[in-house]
Amino acid sequence: MKKGFGLLEVMISAVVLGFLLIGLNLLQKGNREAVIRIRTRDAAQIIAQNFIDSLSRLGISSVENGTKTIDYEWKGGNEGKIIDKRTYTIIYKIEAVENLNSIESSDYARERVKNNPNVDTINVSAKRVTLTVSWPFKNNNLEIKEERIIR
Repeated sequence: MKKGFGLLEVMISAVVLGFLLIGLNLLQKGNREAVIRIRTRDAAQIIAQNFIDSLSRLGISSVENGTKTIDYEWKGGNEGKIIDKRTYTIIYKIEAVENLNSIESSDYARERVKNNPNVDTINVSAKRVTLTVSWPFKNNNLEIKEERIIR
């Protein structure tokens, strides 16, 4: 009876271990890409929210259709070095909203109608902002769409 391992068994176990390491490496690469994709989408949503908020602060009379690009970067580690930097393109379309019923979106308007039985609704001039944020990811362009009414 033989004791120990032969050369053939050692080589087979080395090949199996190699395949496992390759599989783990591919899994890690896929996870890293998923994290970057999620980060880029989250950044696009932050950019869209901030942009719509800034349009809302400008007021409806000064808001027009347009396109804008914004550079966004992530910093990480103790030194705060840049991990990733991307350029986001914002395309925004502004449309006037006729006879917007503000009762649906304003507590003040509901209270005013409640206290004044002669008033059915309160018409408010407003604009609908439709926003598309796109950014490059690998060989594709990803995008999100946001829509909000500003007054």
